[in-house]
Parts: sequence; C-alpha cells; structure tokens
Amino acid sequence: MRNNNYWQSLLLVAGFSPLLCGATEAQGNYYLSAGMGLVLPTSEASLSERSRDSSLLFPMADSTVDSQFGYDDSYRYMLGVGLSVAEAWRAEIDYLDERLRFAKADSRGLPQTHFALRKQGLSASVWRDYPLGNSRFNFSVGGGLAGVRAEFAGETQALWELHGGGALGVQLTPRWIVDLSYQYYVGEDLYFAASNQDFNSASRGQRWQLGLRYQLSPSAEPRSLDGDGDGVSDGADRCPNTSQAALVDHYGCADSDGDGVIDPIDRCPNTPLGNEVDNNGCMDSDNDGVKNSADQCPNSAQGERVLRNGCAARQTVRLEGLAFGLGETTVSEQAREHLSRVAELMLASPQFRLAVQGHSDNSGSDELNYRLSRARARAVRAELIAMGVAAQRMDIHAFGASMPVADNNSSEGRARNRRVTLKVIRAK
Repeated sequence: MRNNNYWQSLLLVAGFSPLLCGATEAQGNYYLSAGMGLVLPTSEASLSERSRDSSLLFPMADSTVDSQFGYDDSYRYMLGVGLSVAEAWRAEIDYLDERLRFAKADSRGLPQTHFALRKQGLSASVWRDYPLGNSRFNFSVGGGLAGVRAEFAGETQALWELHGGGALGVQLTPRWIVDLSYQYYVGEDLYFAASNQDFNSASRGQRWQLGLRYQLSPSAEPRSLDGDGDGVSDGADRCPNTSQAALVDHYGCADSDGDGVIDPIDRCPNTPLGNEVDNNGCMDSDNDGVKNSADQCPNSAQGERVLRNGCAARQTVRLEGLAFGLGETTVSEQAREHLSRVAELMLASPQFRLAVQGHSDNSGSDELNYRLSRARARAVRAELIAMGVAAQRMDIHAFGASMPVADNNSSEGRARNRRVTLKVIRAK
C-alpha cells in the first residue's frame, strides 16, 4: 500500500513536467539548480528492539526494549531544473537526497550514533520573486509537494511531503544566481518493521540550504519592478507615483516646471521658466505681488500693501550709502545713485508717503546737531523732488544725535551716525 502511495506521489510530482516541457523560450527562461544544506527534524524517533530470551519457566519468550533517540546530524543535496514562466514566477522540479542520523546518549552522557535514515525523491515547487532595494537582490517565497522514498535497516517506505518557505538571492552575473533558502516540511509519519527493530517518527522539520542557479539564457539586466513606469526601479525610486509621461532624474523624481524643485514638494508647480524661486518652488514667497528677486522685504504679512520693492509702510528703507562729512549737508554722488532708485520706487508706488529722517553724531551742541540733521533731511528731499517725487509725499523729521546706530566714541561710529533714513509712513 505504501509503495503505491510512493508511485502516486511521483506521478503527481511528474505532473508538473508538461508545464516545463510545453513552455517556450518566449514564455520564460530555463535554468539549472543545485544545492547543499542541513535537515533539522523537529521530533524524536522511537526505536523498539525485540529479542528472544529463554529460561526454565518461560522458554523462548519475546522481550521488547523501547528507546527514544534524538536527532544527531544530517546533510542533503539536490539537483533541479526550472523555468521562469512569468516576470517574477518560477516552477522547479528537483531530485533530493537526504541522510539523517539519530543518536542516544550512553551511561556516561556521550552521544552514540545508533542508526541512520535516508530519503530520496522528487519535489515540485512554485516560487514568487520580489526584488529588494538593489535590483540584483531579491526575496522569494514558495512551496510545493515531494514524493519521497525512505530507507531504514534494509526496509523502505514511500510517502509524500508538503513544504514551504523563503529564500534570499543575489544575481552575480546575467547567468548565475546564488541563494540561501529555508523550508519547513511536513509529511506522512515514518514507520519501519525490520526483523528485530521497529522504528517510527513524525515526518516534519526544517531545511536550510545554500543553492546556485544557472540560467540557460542570460538576462540582460536583473529583474526589477517599476510601479510608476518612469524607468527607475521601485527600490531606488524616491518619487514612486510619478506620471509615466514625466521626465525624471536618476532618483525617479520629476520637475515639471523646471524650477529646480521636484514636484512632490513644489508648492508653485507652474512657475514660468527663468524665474528665481525659493525652497518651495515659489517666486513670490510672501504672496505680496513682488518676485523674490526684487523683494527687499520677503516676509511681509499676508494681505499687507507693499511698495514696488516688496516693503510695507511699517518697514523702514535705510540708505546705508548716504553718508555726510563732519558738519556737512551736501548729498554725495554715491548717495544720489541710491536716491535715484528710491525715486523710481516712489514713482511706481504713488499710494505711499515717505518720512525723510535726518541724524547727526554728538560732535557739537544739541542745537547744532538738530540743525545739521534737519538740513541733511531737506537736502535729500530736494534731490528726490528734482527726480520727480512730489514734495507733498515727503515729510521732514530731524532727530539730531538722539538716535545713534553706532558708538560715538570712535570716528567710525560717528561717521555711521551722520546719516539719513527713509521710512514709509502711510498708505492711502
């Protein structure tokens, strides 16, 4: 009966053969496989030894000694042929040969090998490959059925086994792949009745194996998945949902408007080419209507009215280059260059007014410093009027030495304090 089961199992395993033999190269890639490893049974074996004893009272009486044996060591090897039948699916048929030894400790606690068990057969498996971050690496899961013939003490038993597990592989070359696999198997219980021994054990355990595959037709590139079809494998794609029509960089990210900020973090995705943008891809960060490249006050409050330079009425415009000599009120050529830009700004922003604020150092008396600061402010206003700014849009303020911006104890500090500051004071 058990021999019939063995042949039935082999026929079932062999039923996978037409799938391989009937497939063409257009459907996949044939490969050869080989491997060696360990078998780790998860149950003990029981051995009953029979003997015949004779005595005056019980001549030729049978006696039985039952012993439990633990797993000692083992090895296995396999040879197989397979076919990659789809992008990431494989079917494989293998010949397997396993040798297992069981032992029982002696009176001194030292293990002694008592018997060995051998298994041979054919197995059929189906595998599914999943590429990892580097497309040369992949993780596989699979399972299948095996028809096995076990041998013990000259007796044989046929049985079937189911197995399943996983493997980690790496493609070394377009033809060679190496992998480390793990399987858990379960099958019919083992039972042997030899001349003076009975052996039985559950058929289940674990297998570890180092394997090698050789593809008969080389692959130009390792298989990889590209979920968004942008030409960058999923493992290396930092933008996994990019449109197929988009041009991407080597990270798989697109920049549709070409502003240097990738689409997933671009808050202003339709920026015209050639415009300066911030880290968010926007050319007007504070939405005040003035581009970042011309905005001298890039953090204006939302909804606040600003000048052409992006500054609001509350924000001071300082003329750092507008300096005056000791006791002087004449506007220098360098200062006129600054004033021409201020005039242009005021003419483009007619809704704003200016406060022209004059200052001095503390070299003279308070009265002298006040008159100097006022004269300097009037000189600046006169220059702006000459440049087209209406006089009624400017107010004069004189502060003398009361608002220094540097230490008056040094010549450098006093030079910085002799200045004029322009401030937007009101909007209509």
